[in-house]
Amino acid sequence: MGTIVKSFQFSKNGKEIIVVTKDLRIRFYNLARFEGIYLKELCTVHRGAIRATDLSNNGGFMLTAGEDNLIKLWDIDAQTTSPTFYQAFIGHTFPVLNTIFNPLDNNMIISAGDKDGILIWEFHGDTQTNFFP
Repeated sequence: MGTIVKSFQFSKNGKEIIVVTKDLRIRFYNLARFEGIYLKELCTVHRGAIRATDLSNNGGFMLTAGEDNLIKLWDIDAQTTSPTFYQAFIGHTFPVLNTIFNPLDNNMIISAGDKDGILIWEFHGDTQTNFFP
């Protein structure tokens, strides 16, 4: 049986596509040619469905929100050198429905929970360096 795609989005530069699968994986494909070339995969991202994803403007970080009440900030570049390459934001008591980087300040994260409102988070990662190939 093949992979069942739940959702997908283009990277900010439009050269990659990020696919969320039903089996809780996130796959990255390069769209440089007319076919999607597999780049990498994040496995077991959340303990339950992945509700939302967003990418930082510079392509270095990805947010995921899940039914496990967590927001995870993934350092996309560090996944090749470190076994733990995400930071978890804990504060929602219900599943997180959506999360985004603030378009004006990518060091600010905004999340919306099922029944517990909107939370604003800050992180100190490098959102200035361009990580796109």
